[in-house]
Amino acid sequence: MRRIKVTAAVFCAAALMAGCGGGGGTGSDADAKASAAADTAGSASAAPARPLGEAQLKSAALTGGDVDGFQITDFPVKPDGDSVARPADCQPLEDMRTGAPDPGPKAFTGLLAYAGAGPTAGSATTIGLMAYDGSSAAQGVLGGLRTALKTCTAYEGGVPARTTAKSATAPDVGDDAVAYSLQTERDSPDAFVVVRSGATVVLFFTATGTRTGSGAAVPEALVSAQIRKLEAQGSL
Repeated sequence: MRRIKVTAAVFCAAALMAGCGGGGGTGSDADAKASAAADTAGSASAAPARPLGEAQLKSAALTGGDVDGFQITDFPVKPDGDSVARPADCQPLEDMRTGAPDPGPKAFTGLLAYAGAGPTAGSATTIGLMAYDGSSAAQGVLGGLRTALKTCTAYEGGVPARTTAKSATAPDVGDDAVAYSLQTERDSPDAFVVVRSGATVVLFFTATGTRTGSGAAVPEALVSAQIRKLEAQGSL
């Protein structure tokens, strides 16, 4: 199992442009210029983010020493896209659990982060960076998860026991983020955070097994550090 942020600066700049009609223009001229500026800003913000290639995705991944308290290694696992969820509206959750979202990415890099200290000491987090050809495909992945979580509370398939699903509060990172937990009848909840940054989707999956014995939680330090590094790579 395998287990960028569009800033407000663009919109602020558009607002400033729209507010400057110019001394020589009439009211209608000013309105026209404001409308044109808004259209231009809207087109720019809707343009797909630059997709990352395989080498760029690898460079954007965290490495050992990037985050204090964590040992980070490559996790070159193969996605498993053959697991079927019942009912079908839960399929996006099972697809992400097995690291095989629909649509599939053009490139994938896997990591394993082990927490050696702090409140999450003893936990292991899988990180999967998935590069798409454009932001619309990446948006579809998170949209599918969000839709599934509205109706899917439990499902069978691909796991040894019935799995329950529950939405969680997503972190304020990237362009979009979804958080939830999956729990089988025999285990404590596993935690999932999925973040979209431009045309890249990043999966964070933390399994149960912390020293406290409580349900898992995706370490915030890992999420923020990985998304910062990804956004820095995308801006090069």
